[in-house]
Amino acid sequence: MNHYLVTLVTIFFILYCLYQWLLPKPVPGIAYNHEAAKSLFGDAPSMMKEVRVTSEFRVWCSKQMTKMNSPICQVFIRPFSKPWILLADFRESKDILMRRREFDKSSFLSDGMACMGAFHGIYMTGDKFKSNRQLIQDLMTTSFLDKHVGPAVYNKGLQLMRLFKLKMTLANGRPFSVKKDFEYASLDIMLDFALGKNWVYTSLNPQVDLLSKLYASDVKLDAIDQPVNFPTAPIAEFLKSVYEVPEIVEKTINAVLPKLRTWWWSKQPWYKKIFAEKERIMKEQVAIGLQNYYSGRVETGIEHMFMREAARAAKEGRDPDFERKVFRDEIFGDIIGGHHTTSGAMMWLAKYLTDSPGIQTKLRSVLQKTLSTAMQENRLFTFEEIRYAKLPYLDAIIEEMLRINAVPVTREALCDTTILGCPVKKGTQVFFMSNGPGFLSPSIPVDASTRRETSRTAKINATWDETKDLSLFDPERWLVRQNAGDSLLADDVQFDGGAGPQLVFGLGPRACWGRRLALMEMRIIIAMLVWNFQLLENPSALSSYAGLEGIARVPQKCYLRLSRTSDRR
Repeated sequence: MNHYLVTLVTIFFILYCLYQWLLPKPVPGIAYNHEAAKSLFGDAPSMMKEVRVTSEFRVWCSKQMTKMNSPICQVFIRPFSKPWILLADFRESKDILMRRREFDKSSFLSDGMACMGAFHGIYMTGDKFKSNRQLIQDLMTTSFLDKHVGPAVYNKGLQLMRLFKLKMTLANGRPFSVKKDFEYASLDIMLDFALGKNWVYTSLNPQVDLLSKLYASDVKLDAIDQPVNFPTAPIAEFLKSVYEVPEIVEKTINAVLPKLRTWWWSKQPWYKKIFAEKERIMKEQVAIGLQNYYSGRVETGIEHMFMREAARAAKEGRDPDFERKVFRDEIFGDIIGGHHTTSGAMMWLAKYLTDSPGIQTKLRSVLQKTLSTAMQENRLFTFEEIRYAKLPYLDAIIEEMLRINAVPVTREALCDTTILGCPVKKGTQVFFMSNGPGFLSPSIPVDASTRRETSRTAKINATWDETKDLSLFDPERWLVRQNAGDSLLADDVQFDGGAGPQLVFGLGPRACWGRRLALMEMRIIIAMLVWNFQLLENPSALSSYAGLEGIARVPQKCYLRLSRTSDRR
């Protein structure tokens, strides 16, 4: 009997020790939820409960920073793993992202993006990353943007305005969803950016063709505040693949075991179909682009990549290798990243301008006065006019929207190090938060002695007047007045992109490569929207600011109710 009792006690003791060993291990000196440290599941249940309601991890993170009243805290998300570090301090975040090489691409993000193949975004900042970036370095030059991409943005914008006009007429004063419309426009722009006229299928044209054949009697209209549901035309199979890949990436990143999920999904027929179509089309497009390159025609993104590879091969004394998978994966990754992020940003802009009629009116006035020749001639501005126009107020509106909707930037510690004097172990994931203290609410004070020398001595002008409500949409935060009065023209105000903390494009060597294209696209299309239409108030049920967080933060809903600003065509 005593033998059984000893055995039982021993088993319970071993299980208790195992339980204690498996519990989350807080990093000394960093704030944490004490209750979470007593559970094998850590903070995961609390986080999942919040995400089920909001669909946003960043919202839960912000609440933790506020709850613990600390610029740095730790959360226990993945069982039996190191805690994740949340940092809400712009000065320290900037220092780490720009100067501290002991932090690099997060492995869990790379694991989640494994389906992207040889795309530069999955690599750490080493030779492969630099090699891929070198292949695409010509694609953000002023010359390429102005001669090739800019006119495509303008033309797709015109097509989008035509689609909006058709919907406005058929809706007869009622709201309608524009979520897919913005997505289709950005997708077509990125395809033109990468493949140019070599790719003949579009997303917007079928929608315009379909709605242009509808009569008013074909559309079901309910009460004036009820949204009109328009039919959508099918798009090419490859375009469906481009649509579905961001969702695959986002779900994989959020998985407990990203590598296992990627392996399992890679065995599924639906997954194989998506990436088989991607490979088929990209091989075709690489072949077409290569023919153009050999014939001396270098226009598209893929053709510029061939030119860069040939120059690099000549420098290295070897034959160029145009058959490498990197060409297919890199250009596909650029299409995915560019269309998903920028379309979401334009949706947010449409929502803010709809709900801020005063800002919308000011912007329209600035556009009309700055582009006065187009106004006088009763026409839309040209690409050249909008491209080179000085529009600090529009730039400020875009920057403010980006500020409010930034998702966390993530890095991984490559060795044992410190942040604000606190120990951080090798392999720890660090999230640089931009929707909490110091960004959308007042900063939490930091003892300067805990900062590294590079952080203490760095010159940072990004300090708001934190007595104002930082959560409000207020574009004039980004403007510096040159002359007395309330004019918002370029002679009277200047846009200052460093006026406040901003992490939406990242910083340092891994900063967003496509930033210049994204800003140009938003600038042109939003200017077209405000020039052509009045964005009228929507019912509250359609005006939610709830978001979906993944590669970027996009609205769950985006509706417009439009009227024409004039009879201008």
